[in-house]
Amino acid sequence: MRFLLCFMTCASGWLSVLGADVAPAAMAEGGHYASVRGLKMYYEIHGQGRPLLLLHGGLGCIPLWPEAIEYFSRNYRVIAPEQMGHGRTADDPARAMDYHAMAEDTADLLRQLDIREVYVLGWSDGGDVGLDLAINHPDLVKKLVVSGANFQPDVPATPADADKPAASDFPSFMREPYERLSPDGAAHWPVLVGRVRRMWQTQPNFTAAQLASIAAATLVIAGDHDAYSPEYTTKLWRQIPRAHLWIAADSPHELPKIRAPLFNSVVGDFLKEPAR
Repeated sequence: MRFLLCFMTCASGWLSVLGADVAPAAMAEGGHYASVRGLKMYYEIHGQGRPLLLLHGGLGCIPLWPEAIEYFSRNYRVIAPEQMGHGRTADDPARAMDYHAMAEDTADLLRQLDIREVYVLGWSDGGDVGLDLAINHPDLVKKLVVSGANFQPDVPATPADADKPAASDFPSFMREPYERLSPDGAAHWPVLVGRVRRMWQTQPNFTAAQLASIAAATLVIAGDHDAYSPEYTTKLWRQIPRAHLWIAADSPHELPKIRAPLFNSVVGDFLKEPAR
């Protein structure tokens, strides 16, 4: 529950920043829908240039980090999808929430867009999806950036809490965009939270061999007050052969949002560097 953990432990001063500039529902002049593996997947395209895939966090959506779109679309063709049940992509209760399925949905979208090689930037759950893409579609991922990602489940699943949505525990800056944008309606929010929480309890499960197979140059990022400790993030970094590491000082899990100028600049520099 990476967003929830940081929300409950960080000072309230930066929460007003998170909530202040969530974009209105129509930050979408580049918005489209695609039929992807049984889903009507919403995605946006901004800018021109080499393709950059932007992957939002769990229970999030595109409007939670407009700064990244504005910054990277100056030099890249930014493709930003919303995963099943998130933002404007409807949920399918017949399908379990699953990182690998999200990665395959995303890979299919890129195939439809005739994108054969892409830079990938994933935040939180989006980072887990990015890791899955790099493992299972090595020819597709040119460079990979993950912030606040994990490679093991958050907590063990237990019968006592596996079905407990705890939707009221999540902050308004996450809930309100969902209620405004989701085709499933505001009443579906607790259902989505429960489904995503169950995924967090059992996924991801990347093995050391899978992480070692990642061929793309990778930047692993976390704040020093992230939901995952610097030691945990360092362990992830050490398992990826061509990885770089940045632990950002005085930063929580929401680093890509609350310190957007610094985050975007560091990521931009990494993307511009020749792969080593």
